[in-house]
Amino acid sequence: MTIGFLHVARPDADWQLDAECARAMVKSAKKLMPFTSIVQFTDEKTPKIKGVDAVRRKPSEPMGLLRMRHCAGVDGNWLFVDTDILFQQPVEIVFKRSFDVAVTKRDWAHLKPATGFADRMPFNTGVVFSRCPHFWAEAYTRLRSLDDDAQDFMGEQQVICDVAAGDRYHVLQLSGTTYNFPPEIPGTPSPAKLYKRASIIHFKGPRKSLMLHGDQQCA
Repeated sequence: MTIGFLHVARPDADWQLDAECARAMVKSAKKLMPFTSIVQFTDEKTPKIKGVDAVRRKPSEPMGLLRMRHCAGVDGNWLFVDTDILFQQPVEIVFKRSFDVAVTKRDWAHLKPATGFADRMPFNTGVVFSRCPHFWAEAYTRLRSLDDDAQDFMGEQQVICDVAAGDRYHVLQLSGTTYNFPPEIPGTPSPAKLYKRASIIHFKGPRKSLMLHGDQQCA
């Protein structure tokens, strides 16, 4: 298994936070899965994140499109993740199962579902196991048909869910509670048992402060 993640330097403060998250993610992966290679997907100019084994560069384009193109360009067993995740358990065992892609459901009982959002985008694409570059090539083509804003942000979530909903690929649905667990927002502890059992924690949105400040342990 190889871990791949997208990190691109951007003209705003968020990319520095993203870099901090990426370093923490890489550290957690190396600690639990020391023989797993970690690859940074990026553009032609972004600095290398400390700890990665390789950097794959492609010409700059909107973030969603760049991610899809990178994912479509690699073969074998890959785990594609966002930078704001931490590993709590090794996850190579997922590749003992049969699939083209394995996506994580939004089955988060401790969070209130966003009205309509979970129906349109039932999978959170911050964690996707993959062994099928053709899936990502199709997602890239679909994303190119959307407007500029969607190509940069959120459109990728929609097209991945759309491609997964068809019958062209063997899509395995994994529990997000196990493989893509978001803590509750800062100031509100997540259920301790669910948190501790999760293999991957996803500090998406305002949760990034929990990830970086070491406050992620639940009461």
